[in-house]
Parts: sequence; C-alpha cells; structure tokens
Amino acid sequence: MRVLFICRQKTKTNVSPFVKSQAQALTKEGINVDFFLIKNNGVLGYLKSIRELIHYTERREYDIYHAHYSFSGYVASLAKKKPLVVSLLGTDVIKSYFSRLILKLMSSICNWRHIIVKSSEMKNLLKIKKIQVVPNGVSFDTFYPIDQKKARSVLNWNLEEKIVLFNGNKSNPIKNYVLAEKAVGFCKINIKIVEMKNLDQEKLNLYYNACDVFLSTSLWEGSPNTIKEAMACNANIISTNVGDVNYLFGKEKYNRICTFDPLEISTAITDTLGVKKENNKGRERLIHLSLQGTDVAQKIIKLYHTILA
Repeated sequence: MRVLFICRQKTKTNVSPFVKSQAQALTKEGINVDFFLIKNNGVLGYLKSIRELIHYTERREYDIYHAHYSFSGYVASLAKKKPLVVSLLGTDVIKSYFSRLILKLMSSICNWRHIIVKSSEMKNLLKIKKIQVVPNGVSFDTFYPIDQKKARSVLNWNLEEKIVLFNGNKSNPIKNYVLAEKAVGFCKINIKIVEMKNLDQEKLNLYYNACDVFLSTSLWEGSPNTIKEAMACNANIISTNVGDVNYLFGKEKYNRICTFDPLEISTAITDTLGVKKENNKGRERLIHLSLQGTDVAQKIIKLYHTILA
C-alpha cells in the first residue's frame, strides 16, 4: 500500500515530530509512506501548494492520501486527491465555532473518506459521521526513563536546582506561559522554569528526565503529545484539564490535573517536588492504553484497508 502524507513543512525539523513518528511506525508495518510538504505560509502559500500537489502526483500513484491538519486537507481537496483521510490536531477543531463550520462544509462537499481526531472532545464538537478517535502514539524507543542525575549531567544542569519544564515555547499564547509563571511565583522556594524550544527528540528526552516537574498550562489541546512523551519518561506531571489529559492520567496519583487557578497549580508544584520520579507509573499507563507507536499504526492501517475495501 502506498500512502502520501500531506502536511506543513517545519522550519527546523522539516516535518512535525509526531507526523514523522507516525510515518515511521506505518513503514515498520509494511506501508510505503511518502511526504508532500506545504512549504509556504498564508493563503497564497496554500493556494500555490494546490498546483504543486497536482504536479507532484502526476507521475505517482497512491492508494491513500492522508492530510495532517485542516488546511492540508483543504489543499488536498482542492487538488482533487482521493480517497482522502484528514487528521485534525486540536486547535483546528477546538479554537472556534467558525473553524468547525468550515471543516464540516469542506468534509461534506469534498467527500473526505474519513476524519481522524485525537480526543473524544474533538469528536463530540464536530458531530460528523465518518470520524474516529485515534490519539497519536509514542515511540518508546525515543522516550524512556533515564536517571535524573545522569540526564542533568549530560545537559550540564545544576543537580540541586528545582526545575519546572514548561510545555512548549513561552511565546505561544495557547501554551499560557503567563499562568505558569504566576503559579511558580507563588511558590515559596526558588524554582527555575525551562521552556521547550527548538529541541530535537534526543535532547527532549533528556529534558523530560532531568526536570522535577513537567508543567502544562495550555488553554486547549487535542491529545497532547508532550504529555504522553513525559509519561513515557515517568516524569511527574501537572496539567490543566484539556483534551484527553484526564483519560491519559487515569488514576495515576503522581500526575495532577488542576484548574486555571495559579494558587492551585502552585500548591501542586510544591507537593510534587518532593516526589521521586522513579515511583511514577506513567509509562505503564501508556502501555495499558496501547499508545505505543506500533499500536496506533495498526489502527490507522485497519482504517486504510476499510476505505479501500
């Protein structure tokens, strides 16, 4: 089976890590995956990509076209690429009613064969028939527990410092760094906040293992990959109740869900700082949920075969 992934090109990594991981997992299961990268920003950039996609596929035949994110789906639709599967990532569904309305119209008019969403919340918001919840998987070979002192030594971090790892780039308003900063400020001990910015996966794995607390204060998410990556490293996590975080954590007592109250988050941080990450069972929880990359790949392959049948 030949599949073409259609997605945005990222400046540093070329392809979003979770899209790349999904392609690698599918490849391991015998699926041939190629990439068409949308390189230009803005409306004109996407319009230009329609012609480029048509030209790219003139001499290549694919069984399935799989677009990642809504605008990639629009490009594939206007290029008349079928059968088309569209994976929606979170903000394209949760952000506004208008974006959901456009999605419903495009999926109906252009006859999208199936939509993949990352959480039940996204599915319930869209209310479309041909839709399936398939959270992104995690590569357990890429993200795994390392002794905290060893990880800090490699990163040259102070062994005695209390470090909170912030979920993303502080300049991204959706990640809500203002709340994180305010919560840490309420703590009565010195804590350093480290942001995740322009990190390759090897270094990111070290960050998850080196921190004392992984903190996510996002305003909204689909099924946050960073939460699952941190869980694969058995990091102690505090998160706002967004996306499917509550489902991911289950009854794992060392991972905490908080409201958007900075005092509540501050208390959770102080309490969590005293917990050894070796006692966390986040990785086992992900195994129980079958969120290893290969498990998710099997679900997607089954969907592909259903469409082709």
